[in-house]
Amino acid sequence: MTEGDPFFDAEGRPQVLAGVAIYSASPRFAELAGRSGFDAVWIDMEHASLDLAGAEAMCVATEAGGAVPIVRCMGYERDHILRALEIGGRIIVCPMTNDADAARKMVEYGKYRPLGRRGFYRYSRGLRFGQREDWLEQANARTVLLPQIETLEAVRNIDGILGVEGISGILIGPGDLSADMGKPGNFEDPELVEMICECLRKARGAGRHAGILPPALSLMKRALAAGADLCVFASDLKPMLDGWQAGLETFRGLARKQA
Repeated sequence: MTEGDPFFDAEGRPQVLAGVAIYSASPRFAELAGRSGFDAVWIDMEHASLDLAGAEAMCVATEAGGAVPIVRCMGYERDHILRALEIGGRIIVCPMTNDADAARKMVEYGKYRPLGRRGFYRYSRGLRFGQREDWLEQANARTVLLPQIETLEAVRNIDGILGVEGISGILIGPGDLSADMGKPGNFEDPELVEMICECLRKARGAGRHAGILPPALSLMKRALAAGADLCVFASDLKPMLDGWQAGLETFRGLARKQA
């Protein structure tokens, strides 16, 4: 799956991608995610402390496990997007892409001519170190660019963003969107849920991909019903934290009985 279009299986049938965020920046966890059955691994360069070399190691490990690397850039400037592609990112997400002009920047820096003006370096990981003669011709088709929709401004401009040639779809960030609505973390709010679903429906109706980071099961169900074909619904840190806290609670209870 890592060499072809990630949104289609080996038989060419459309598929919904299951994604996991590896916030610990552990290459071992990234590889394990793919070997466990996840289709894509979220590699975060916006909020996390990952440098370029660390993100590249995560891309290598993700592909070793058979999954597709999703790299969320720091922004949508040239060095953000170009380097995310050079290290092997297949699905590129740019935060706070609020209008069509920002989406056009993604295409300018993320696609080769005639769609954009991506810088060419033959020996990058993204071009497989120049070992395939046809890689440049395939690069535009295999590069997935997803503006992240996470503000009310972006929602208002969703039609213009989806209309930018070269954009592959959108990815919804419910956390920031809920905060921008003045309802931080209220992922059951009917207005928020319907706004998210409407954006997803518009993307699918326009023939584009529709991704989401659903923080609640109820929201994931609604998103899938609205046509989402990429859900990054799991992470490495929360299960670990939950397990630690449960273990500590058990330990503290046993220790008190022995006191």
